[in-house]
Amino acid sequence: MKPLVFNSTPLIYLSKAGLSGIIEGLSAEKLTCPLVKAEVVDKGKLKGVPDAIVLEKLFDNGVFKVCRPENRVFFSCLSETRGLHVADAEVLALAKECDGLAVIDDGVARKTAKVYGIGYVGTPYVLLRAVFEGLVSKEEAKQAVNDMVSSGWRCSIETYAKIMELLDRQILFFNIQFRNKHLYSDSKDE
Repeated sequence: MKPLVFNSTPLIYLSKAGLSGIIEGLSAEKLTCPLVKAEVVDKGKLKGVPDAIVLEKLFDNGVFKVCRPENRVFFSCLSETRGLHVADAEVLALAKECDGLAVIDDGVARKTAKVYGIGYVGTPYVLLRAVFEGLVSKEEAKQAVNDMVSSGWRCSIETYAKIMELLDRQILFFNIQFRNKHLYSDSKDE
């Protein structure tokens, strides 16, 4: 099973929806980079957002392996992409190195991943995988999508409808749909 390399947005919005626990329960190895940790924990705590405290506990409990990409040349190359945040570049470089899946919602990051052949998924993948693994019910996942949207997570009407449709099914086509990367958020990293 491929490791999941998390970017900020999925962590922030899953936490805002009260589902940070599913991250811990996912069967795959979970990684991220120091810039993501700084954004979701340190900056979040400075802003006084409650999800930062919850995420800090996940980091403190060793749920995430925090590391920098070793291939600094590739990271530097990614960093030159217009509109790509530095943390996005680190997540993508790390996902490439560990043959993992970058969990990213940002459009520029997703397009960059595609250009460089880096596997990627978005927040909906994490929710559907959590249902598939029995960590949450379909109803809880549907409510989480609504809660995330209410908290500022953006997705198109078509994407929203597709997520709800997949949750309504028995998720028989879970791997096919998400491995083809049909669902993603239009959200920008905070």
